[in-house]
Amino acid sequence: MTARFSVMTETHRRRRPKSGASTPGLGDPNGILPFPHVTGYWVNRLASAFRTVVDRELKELDLTRRQVAMLVHVERAEATGEGAPTASDLTRELGVDSTAVTRMVDRLEEKGLLERTPDPNDGRRLLIHLTPATDTLLPQIKGIARRIEARFETDISAKDLHAFQRVILRMLENAGESLGASLLHD
Repeated sequence: MTARFSVMTETHRRRRPKSGASTPGLGDPNGILPFPHVTGYWVNRLASAFRTVVDRELKELDLTRRQVAMLVHVERAEATGEGAPTASDLTRELGVDSTAVTRMVDRLEEKGLLERTPDPNDGRRLLIHLTPATDTLLPQIKGIARRIEARFETDISAKDLHAFQRVILRMLENAGESLGASLLHD
């Protein structure tokens, strides 16, 4: 145990009520961590760890998580027959404002990864397409994603992973997220 953690846990122990009002969480059988029973705390810690590792891995490709999300969305839209998305489509799908989408498309266009073309059905709209440069980049990104997942899933059984995913999806459903509801009942 590091000295910093030791000091923190001793301070926390002194502040814990002795009445037994606080129940230790599953990941904290001794009740010494600051938020042992607050699920959101642990979910945020996990999400933060994922973001840190993903950012580190994407740095070598000179891309951000949002840029990758945009590339993957454009790829999916083109592959599923939806056709090339517009900036408005990307704004809705990525949950960011239109100014941010425009800046991301500009940057990815400068990098030669996206291009805008006029919509043949509506000359006022621009369609966003992948360029051939993504033919090698997207498989690299998917490889990075698989490595990251494998790293986080090491020594966890398929049964436990499935249970974890079902719990997370149920929580999303409970929070009103349609993604959780649609995946939970597959």
